[in-house]
Amino acid sequence: MKKHILIILGLFLTVFLSAQEHLKFGVFIDPQICWFSPDARTVKSEGTTFGINGGLVMDKYFAKNYAFSTAIGIGTQGGKLLYDEGLNLQVYDKVDSLPAGTTVEYNLQYITVPLGLKLKSNQMGYTTLFVNIGLTNQVNVKAKATSDNNNGLEDDSIKDEIGIYNLSYHFGAGFEYALGEDTALTIGALYHNGFLDVTKASSVVNSRVISIRLGILF
Repeated sequence: MKKHILIILGLFLTVFLSAQEHLKFGVFIDPQICWFSPDARTVKSEGTTFGINGGLVMDKYFAKNYAFSTAIGIGTQGGKLLYDEGLNLQVYDKVDSLPAGTTVEYNLQYITVPLGLKLKSNQMGYTTLFVNIGLTNQVNVKAKATSDNNNGLEDDSIKDEIGIYNLSYHFGAGFEYALGEDTALTIGALYHNGFLDVTKASSVVNSRVISIRLGILF
């Protein structure tokens, strides 16, 4: 599966770099609601966390209303997991054993590189509607955790317990409001569904993110 994904990403980049139409650049910031979706009976999602992602975006148009879209950003996400049977975690240079019934809140930081398509409507007054679909590459650069038991984790580094690479598909919609001939305010919403395991534990844990896109295109 990973091989097929790499082939698709390679084809996308080839087409992106060869497109001849105009470019649009911008900046964005995404407040996010994040949570985990585990697949084991002994591991349960215990709620959401808040994160934020921000960076630079680039749209390369190959037709009037269609563009290849990419960006580079850095942001935080995470979630809370309840471990019914306890958990052993590599913390710094030692292993911590957490008792059964422990809830762990994960705070993860990723560099993100989405690749996708942007489909736009014709401009209506000052407003243009758009839809985004694609894949988001994520590289983990920091991972910390806090547990709810008194002698457990307190914002401790657990980078060795988190996969360095994650991949999700995303889709969303929004609108651009023209502020001038070449400048527009962007407001939208995106849903990210991760389909690679976030952790290195025996149970599979996938990430889920809903973000609000606020940006300016130039």
